[in-house]
Amino acid sequence: MAEKKEYRIKVQGQLVPVSEEVYFTYHRMKRRETYLEERDTANGVFYYSAMDTAETTGEDGIPDLVSPRVEDVVMDKLITEELHRCLAQLSKEEQALIFALYFQGKSQSELERETGIKQQTISYRERQIRLKLKKMIEK
Repeated sequence: MAEKKEYRIKVQGQLVPVSEEVYFTYHRMKRRETYLEERDTANGVFYYSAMDTAETTGEDGIPDLVSPRVEDVVMDKLITEELHRCLAQLSKEEQALIFALYFQGKSQSELERETGIKQQTISYRERQIRLKLKKMIEK
């Protein structure tokens, strides 16, 4: 009579007895994995995980195209500080108009209703203040 063959696979460094079906399925998957890796190598496919080290993963080297660049954040901060410095030099009335239009998001028509000053006058003053700020910033 034929002896029943024992099938084993290595799990975490130890041979573990398994059924014939599990043994052949495991080795079929291993062969498929090896085949795919060989195809990738032949076709020049590169995996960032190949650059993994003890300190970082290869994926850390992928540039983040969604987040703003540090240089842009710094420039925005500097421009904002300069704008606030220039705004502080405006008269109280000019500051109030800019605050209402740009920081509170009010329209010129809303300001006309609230203050009684004609919309055209508000528009003219806004334009004059913007020109004044532009000159201050360009200095």
